[in-house]
Amino acid sequence: MVRKVLFAALALLIAGGSLAWFNRDRLVDRAIQARLQQEPDTSFLDDKDRIRVLVCGTGSPEVSSARAQACTLVAAGGKMFLFDVGDGSVHSLAQSRIPVNRLERVFITHFHSDHFGDLAPLINAGWIWGRTTPLEVQGPIGMKQVLDGIAQAYALDEQYRSANMPHLARNRAVAFGVPLEVEFAEGQRAVRVYDKDGVTIDATLVAHDPVKPALGYVLRYKGRKVFVSGDTEVSPVNFEAMRDADLAIHESYAAHMVRRAIPQMKTLGMDFEAEVAERTIPYHADNIALAKQAEEAGVKHLLLTHLIPYPDSFVVRRMYTEGMGEHFKGKLTVAEDGMVLVVGE
Repeated sequence: MVRKVLFAALALLIAGGSLAWFNRDRLVDRAIQARLQQEPDTSFLDDKDRIRVLVCGTGSPEVSSARAQACTLVAAGGKMFLFDVGDGSVHSLAQSRIPVNRLERVFITHFHSDHFGDLAPLINAGWIWGRTTPLEVQGPIGMKQVLDGIAQAYALDEQYRSANMPHLARNRAVAFGVPLEVEFAEGQRAVRVYDKDGVTIDATLVAHDPVKPALGYVLRYKGRKVFVSGDTEVSPVNFEAMRDADLAIHESYAAHMVRRAIPQMKTLGMDFEAEVAERTIPYHADNIALAKQAEEAGVKHLLLTHLIPYPDSFVVRRMYTEGMGEHFKGKLTVAEDGMVLVVGE
């Protein structure tokens, strides 16, 4: 009986394989059609009533399982704004089916490489895949220097593609971003950098010494407020930007875990790694101090990103926020790459 079943299964397998072989062209064509018919996700553009957020990168310079380094997409009023574009961001946005050729503007918080490492591929991809106007990229003083360097590095690529594709040759200006540098008057800590169709965005100085200037951004739309911190230590200078935020997308540093690891690094002869860890603690946002400030500022939802050390496992993820709940009573979320949130829900 067992032998008969095995022979029957083998016969079915052979018949199925033969059918697939003789219909392989049709199967391949169907696979091609399915791939071609994949549509971009326009929900971020179509929803004009709410603020929607896509966490496209939660990583840092630390090697981790993160899909990308610092990257946050915020959509409001039918427009998409990208805050930071670290390494892997373009791939991450593609995995979420975001039409990057329809970004309204990119905002860079500061010039650590993990916050703008994928800026060149982003501009290039927009140009290649149908963007019709040059992408505006706003950031601290130095933004022009960065984009000039990208233009120089990609000059040959632009020449080759323009020679091969007439439609790209007609839109050569789109191959290079437009730099917008944020300047502050003496004594000023916040300045409006975007105001259109009910969406306002303010740049605000944050504390990330020795990086100066380092920026955070506050987006407001239909009575809702979102604060994107960039990299910063917990400081009183950030308080107004955080005050009454419906969502604070904040860099996060589990200092209690790092401090526990440093002696073990030294025991294992990892003196270099221990020194790097010790030096990074002061200019990042300690989780406990962050929880206290978020509570005092009246933050409704605190979303942790730029995660250090990266919580790659369930156990580390539970340890990561240890003690924060004692000080912050609002909603607390450890971000994951690809996570989508609707502000106020």
